[in-house]
Amino acid sequence: MNRLPTLLKKHFLPIGLVSVALLGLNFPPPGIYMAGLPTQYLAVSIIFICSGMLLRTSEVRTALSAWKATAWGCFSILFLTPLVGILVIFRLPLDPEFQVGLALFCCVPTTLSSGIALTTQARGNMALALLLTVLTNTLGIFTVPFVLERLLEATGKVELSGGELFMDLCLSILLPLTLGRLLQPFLGEWIGRNRTRITMASNLALISIPWMKFSQSADRLAHTASASLALVVLAGVLIHLLYLGINDAASRLLRLPLEVRKALVILASQKSLPVAMTVLAFLPVPAETKGLIAIPCITSHLTQIFLDAFLATRWGHTA
Repeated sequence: MNRLPTLLKKHFLPIGLVSVALLGLNFPPPGIYMAGLPTQYLAVSIIFICSGMLLRTSEVRTALSAWKATAWGCFSILFLTPLVGILVIFRLPLDPEFQVGLALFCCVPTTLSSGIALTTQARGNMALALLLTVLTNTLGIFTVPFVLERLLEATGKVELSGGELFMDLCLSILLPLTLGRLLQPFLGEWIGRNRTRITMASNLALISIPWMKFSQSADRLAHTASASLALVVLAGVLIHLLYLGINDAASRLLRLPLEVRKALVILASQKSLPVAMTVLAFLPVPAETKGLIAIPCITSHLTQIFLDAFLATRWGHTA
């Protein structure tokens, strides 16, 4: 009797993302109405305040000894994977909006929570996973706007001001993330008792953003060929497998210990959906195209979780 609620709770985010996509496509008026309000900016603030409250930084210092893995991870996450992704994406026969969506997803930093959870499952180095999460999501606020601007400018797809996007990300990500972290000493016991509820609130806020984007783009999405959508999913799989291969090869060349290699490969190959949705909110493109741009971000997020869960399970049985 309790299996269904437990399953829904465990897989709330992917189930929620699929549900809001169907809701936005088939019944768009509520989503369009909410998109006319500052709802998405409130949702972004909730996501990163929750992330700041849940962020455990006590183990970060212990990971600094793995400097080679840390240096490669930051370089790969913030610079190499965006470049590799762009080189692949704009050679695939995808719709322009899907290309921009995949490019956006490739340029954001690593995941805020799933990478750490999967590293735990893989019996990898948790301290390194945490350090890469904190470092790249902090540094990414400074690098993502300008990396994305240069890459999209080179392809001629979107005209983007890196400076303006940087200011937007400081206000929408860095400020609430810092606020959430500063609340930890005052709400530590309450946070400890309510981590699941806080995560649920963050996930609810996250799925509300693509719901509004899908609603705004329902008409255009209805005329999108299913073959194009299938190609987007396959492109996400291809790019993630490429990331895994590159980071695994680098970790072997660096002769890293196995538990360090597990953390590096997982974290350096994943991308953050919340950050992608936040950047999407500020992209200078028509509102009706944002739902199309959101699709590759969501499918790529689901793809990386599925593939890495399989990898982590296999690694979890490796000493």
